[in-house]
Amino acid sequence: MLVAHRGASNTAPENTLAAVQKALDSPADFIEIDVHQTRDSQLVVMHDATLDRTTNGEGAIAEHTLAEIKKLDAGNWFKPEFKNERVPTLEEVLQLVKGRKKLLIELKKGKDFYPGLANQTIGLLRKYRVREWCVLQSFHDEILQQIWQNEYQVPTHKLMVGKLPLVPVYFDTSLRFGSFDKYYRASAINVHRYFASRRFVKMVHNAGFKTFVWTVDDPAEINKLVNRGVDGVLSDAAATLAVE
Repeated sequence: MLVAHRGASNTAPENTLAAVQKALDSPADFIEIDVHQTRDSQLVVMHDATLDRTTNGEGAIAEHTLAEIKKLDAGNWFKPEFKNERVPTLEEVLQLVKGRKKLLIELKKGKDFYPGLANQTIGLLRKYRVREWCVLQSFHDEILQQIWQNEYQVPTHKLMVGKLPLVPVYFDTSLRFGSFDKYYRASAINVHRYFASRRFVKMVHNAGFKTFVWTVDDPAEINKLVNRGVDGVLSDAAATLAVE
């Protein structure tokens, strides 16, 4: 599976409707986006917990209302042609995608965990009946536990940086000890490309998980990962890989 990372983020400003649309027009099977929560508990699509890098605003998303964030320019930093592109809500992305491709939604945290983030996200998924084409993922076990405790059965992926070979140690937001057994409700364990060895891929497959690898733009490297048996590759270049 080819996953358009933050939308088609090498051809449009990441995590905007423009990037999602270009990903819809690309060969990608999935579109990956990131979700944060505003001060007034609205779900917005942005990678960072702060506004500084990808908008003309400043400060934490959690300290701003949706109305304040909607006034910001989220496109000019990328290219002038995207000036006045706005920060989308998760609901706007769901309305745009409409099941035309699968959507991989990463639930994030700010300085602290967002209250009700998982349940609000699931509420939107219920509203748009997206069980067949949406997957939720997170680095944070606390968020995954909230998803799993909800009666809405939506596919989930566990995100981590990687696992050390031959020892029960892995790294997500910190160094952790143990096996992947506690993630049995997830369908995939997703890791950084550096850790996606043939040994790792075989191990997660034997444990009953798939694995999606992030983030790879070079076609030769993608082919190497496919030959190792990975199930998906996240790429910023999803919109241009077909013509390279």
